[in-house]
Parts: sequence; structure tokens; C-alpha cells
Amino acid sequence: MAKEDDKTVKEPVKIRFRELKNGNTSIYLDIYVNGVREYEFLNIYLRPEKERADRLWNKEQLRLANAVKAERIVSIQNGEFGFKDIKRARKLNFITYLESMAETYEANGQTACGVLTRSAIRRLVDYKGKVVPFSTVTKEYLIGFIDYLNNEHYDFDKKGKKKEGKPRRLSGVYKEALFARVMVALNKAEREGIILKNPGKSIDASLKPRAEEKSRAYLTLEEVKKISETEYRPKNDVKPAFMFACFTGLRYSDIYKLTWGEMSIGPDGKLRLDTKMKKTGKDLYLPLSDNAIAWLPDREDAPDNARVFYRLPDQVGNADARLHTLIRNAGIKKPVSFHVARHTFATLTLTYGADLYTVSKLLGHANMRTTQIYAKIVDENKRKAVNLIPNL
Repeated sequence: MAKEDDKTVKEPVKIRFRELKNGNTSIYLDIYVNGVREYEFLNIYLRPEKERADRLWNKEQLRLANAVKAERIVSIQNGEFGFKDIKRARKLNFITYLESMAETYEANGQTACGVLTRSAIRRLVDYKGKVVPFSTVTKEYLIGFIDYLNNEHYDFDKKGKKKEGKPRRLSGVYKEALFARVMVALNKAEREGIILKNPGKSIDASLKPRAEEKSRAYLTLEEVKKISETEYRPKNDVKPAFMFACFTGLRYSDIYKLTWGEMSIGPDGKLRLDTKMKKTGKDLYLPLSDNAIAWLPDREDAPDNARVFYRLPDQVGNADARLHTLIRNAGIKKPVSFHVARHTFATLTLTYGADLYTVSKLLGHANMRTTQIYAKIVDENKRKAVNLIPNL
């Protein structure tokens, strides 16, 4: 029986043989990639060569084994193969992996990420079912999911059941957010060695869901000054917290949970903020300007774990309702929510000379494309300003 002399050939894939109790010989591949050795059993067997038919059978099986071997070598050379990854991918369910990520987000208080991940799970299950091995999550699978998102859909309840009513199209923002959750999971699986490469990275950017760029409401410095000078009688923290947000760019959820222990004096002798953003779970280091510090309440003897703005409503909707009274009293006739303070901070810092990268870091943006929206607002304002000069 012919066997390959693999000891003289230095290559990542070698054909090996194992004698079985029934007299047959199992053929398997010995794969050595990046210091890791794995074995792939091919379910190909050689027979004892008792007659001509056996020899012909064995010749054909060796041909098949060599074809698989050649295929594996090409895959390794193209950087697309890792047997360990494929072996694990066959066993792991992508949907289960996403559910585990959602649970982690929820346990860490990252509510928004948890909600979006579970929404993505419901859409993926509706698209291809609950059993989705990693090995089936290919570029084609993801492009199909994008097509699915672009069609009309029914809404789902928290249990994943479709609600009654007419199907509707998802907004660009929502589609982008759902697909982003899928990409985050695949990037994590790549880092963990479950897959060798995130197949979504090879999808053309023009095919991926993108939110429609919309103008963002913001306040001018003159309007911020009006609000600061407007009397606000209720004994709560809405006004100082809103003004603090205008000069820090913090979201309401981060200001609501902000404690005195998250503030410290930096090496430069200035007050700074070290916090973890609730929405993303990312750490944020933020130097505090004199404008921001001016709106901090007196600490007195409050311990480190005490909330800074402890008289804020626990729901941003209630805070917005009270904020509307302040905005109306300031004579500002534009819709202003608490989140407008974040937009205001971004446009003001860019207007007065901060670079895009720095502002992106101050806001805690993961993608600078989000920050570029504010840069376009500033450019538009500059264009309007120069056009104010009458023609000679």
C-alpha cells in the first residue's frame, strides 16, 4: 500500500495515516500553522490491497486526500485558513454568542448596547433562524442580512414575537446600529480566535447600512449665555447640569450617575474627570474647563460615592420637560432637549479652534465620522458668516 513520505517535505499540511482495528487505514491531515498543530480527519479510508479493485479504490482515496491537502495549503498561503478556528466555528452558534454579549452588556450597565444587540438577534433569527454556526456566517450571509434590513419589517416585542400591524421600513440610523452590533460581535470573535477573519470587513462600504446625515440642533454661545443668565426657580439640578453638559459634552446618563469620586486634580493642577460612559462602557478622561467647573455645586462634606447632581430626575424625559421651561424663559425659540448640550459642546469647541481628532476623543466617539457631522455644521456657519459682508 503506497504511503506518502512526508518526513522529507517541509510544508504546513501533511497527509498522515492511522491503522484501524478493522484492518482499514484512516487518512487525516496534520496541519501546523503559526505554531499551532491540529489534525483534520477526512473520513477517507484505505482498504487492505487484496485484489485489483482495492488498489484502484486506494488510489482514488489518496487522490481525494491530496486534493484536500492542496486546498488547505492554498488557503493558508492566502491567509484565510486556521483549522482550529474552523473546528470551533462548526460547534459555536453565532446567535448564542450574541446572546452572551447582550447579557454581558446588561450586567455592565451598558443598557443601549444590550438593547441593540438583542434587537439585532431578533432580526437575525427572523432572517435565517436560531441555529447559525460561525462557519455559515460568510460575506454572502452578511450581504443577505443587509438586504433583509433594507426590506419592510414588522416590529418585535421583548419576547421576539412579531407585533400586529403593517410592516415598515427601518430608519437608516437603526439599520446602521443593528449591523454595527453584528460587526462588533464578529470583531470580538476574530480577536478570540473563533474565526480567522471577520467576513464583514471585505464587504464594500457602499453596501453597508449608513444613517442619513441630518442637521443636529445646537446652541450658539450667545444662546448659552442667555440660558446662564435666566433665573430658574425650581430647586433641582436641571439648569446647572445642562450648563455643565454644554461645557463637557457629557450625555444625561453620565451626568446623572456622576460622583465626586470621579473627579480629581491632574498633574497640571487642574480639575479633571475620569469616568466610564454608560452607553458604551468606555473610559473617558476629560479635563474640566473653568466654564464647566463654575456650574458644579458645592461639595461640602459629600463622600466620593455621592452623586454630584443628586437632584436630577432619574428619567431624561422628565429633565427635558423641566428644561423646556428654562429655554422658554430664556427667549430661545428652538426645540432644545438635554442632548442638545452635547451637540453644543461639539460645535463650540470646533468653532473656537479645536481639531477634529481632539473633539472626537473628548466626546468619546468610536468613529470619527460621527464627529465630522459637527465639523460640517461649523463649516456651514463660517460660510454664512463670510457671506454677511455686503458686495462692494
